Amino acid sequence: MMIESVSNRQWREERRRWAQFYADRLPDQLRAAVAIVETNPPEQLRPHFDTFISLLAAADQNETSNEWLGLVDRLHPLPARWGYWPSWLSILHQATQKAMTLGQPARQAEYMAYAADLLLNSGRLARALDVAREATSLARHSRAAWPLAVAGNVVAAALRSMARYDEAQAIVDETRGELTRMDPPQSAARAVMAGALLDLEQMDLHRHFKRLDDALILGQSLVERMAATEGIDPHDLATAYLRRATIVWVSARYQAAADDLKHAATLYRAAGDHLQAVFAEANLGTVYYSLSRYAEAADFKLAAIRAAEEVNARHHLVSELGDLGTIYIALGRMDLAFDYTNRMVMLAAELGNDAELSRGRGNRGYALMGLGRYQEALADIEFSLNQYREQDRLEGIIVTTVDLVLYLQGSGEVEQAIQLAEENYKTALRADFPHLHLVAARCLALFPPPVRQRALLEETLTLARKHGRPMDEAGCLFALARLSVDAAERDALYREGARLLHQMGAAGWLAGRSPADPPLLPMII
Repeated sequence: MMIESVSNRQWREERRRWAQFYADRLPDQLRAAVAIVETNPPEQLRPHFDTFISLLAAADQNETSNEWLGLVDRLHPLPARWGYWPSWLSILHQATQKAMTLGQPARQAEYMAYAADLLLNSGRLARALDVAREATSLARHSRAAWPLAVAGNVVAAALRSMARYDEAQAIVDETRGELTRMDPPQSAARAVMAGALLDLEQMDLHRHFKRLDDALILGQSLVERMAATEGIDPHDLATAYLRRATIVWVSARYQAAADDLKHAATLYRAAGDHLQAVFAEANLGTVYYSLSRYAEAADFKLAAIRAAEEVNARHHLVSELGDLGTIYIALGRMDLAFDYTNRMVMLAAELGNDAELSRGRGNRGYALMGLGRYQEALADIEFSLNQYREQDRLEGIIVTTVDLVLYLQGSGEVEQAIQLAEENYKTALRADFPHLHLVAARCLALFPPPVRQRALLEETLTLARKHGRPMDEAGCLFALARLSVDAAERDALYREGARLLHQMGAAGWLAGRSPADPPLLPMII
């Protein structure tokens, strides 16, 4: 039998004593860290994030749970804004367990709701939905308004991404009603924000359900209400500007949308969230795309793709890939358009993001037609159109119907193409969305009789100029050139269309073309 030496026993005892010494001081260190977070601006705290994580790891024991959670409370949502998504998601999961151990269901629901939001932005829709629903249940039973609002927002957003719009609307309505029966948040700013989270989803749902005026009114009211609330987080106000901009963009008020997005990016940076600032500027890229400023639009989209890849923000990534693919369609680079839309389709299918999958397959179908791969294109176009019809998404239906008309025309099924184009044009007129009117009218103007073609093109040319859409303007000019029987008029129309393409950086469309054979420019929004 071996006898442990005195020196070994002393060494083990010394190690135990020092371990206990540090353990005894961990609560004080946690409280000191809280004080540091409370008294320093976010940008000064950011370089020390690893130190905070190390402290939380060292103090991960039940006897320090209150102090541990106190530091988490003070830090959130800064680490998420700094882009530390995976490590902060892990901390939120630990916080959820600690709150449960302490018997604090409202606090547990709050951490779960924050985790669900990170899961949503990471593109893990099904998991985000499950976690948010569990958080909703906990918040409901503990009468906690704030976690209920956060979780309800995530549930609605996840359902929207899955193209389950009626369910999303039901969640917004149900959560709004429940909030009136809950104990209100302690601060006035948080009480306002609880309602605002639901309004953010309602704006997008108004848009889906073709209530654009309601969406615009709600967006204006929301921004004004938040801006007038003392103590409102500038980051939350930035989000209101960002989401309102998408509605303003749909109404073709491009400068107003750009102003909202620039303001949002400035507010995000002031709040220390450079990542969301990049994503706001990616939306500014969408506005520039609508204005046919393709080089600027592509730069913003590429920056957003790099940022999304860096933090694995797949919910953002799938959208930006699709937008960049559309930019390359506008530039006539169907090879690059196919590459980006194909990548988008693969990612959307993996994420279960049916809304983006419909968009991606429609755009991939357009790119495939441009590459001469018509049979492959038809499968994508039909899939996209069927999905849009099932989801009752008007914008998608109109734009993808244009794609199907082009396919039918190219396949020699002209009578069917004309009938479909006529129905689509009537639908676009009823919708009263300028960008939808433009593409549907340009599509119908492909077909005789010439008198009506010219009337449609002149109507559309006026609309394109009014709303600052040079690609549609050039498309109308080339189509009018094709119809012209006067050589001088034809050449003048062609030259003006060519000038616009050069101005947009899209002169590739002119390769191999002439006034007698002008290009057919894309009909996209």
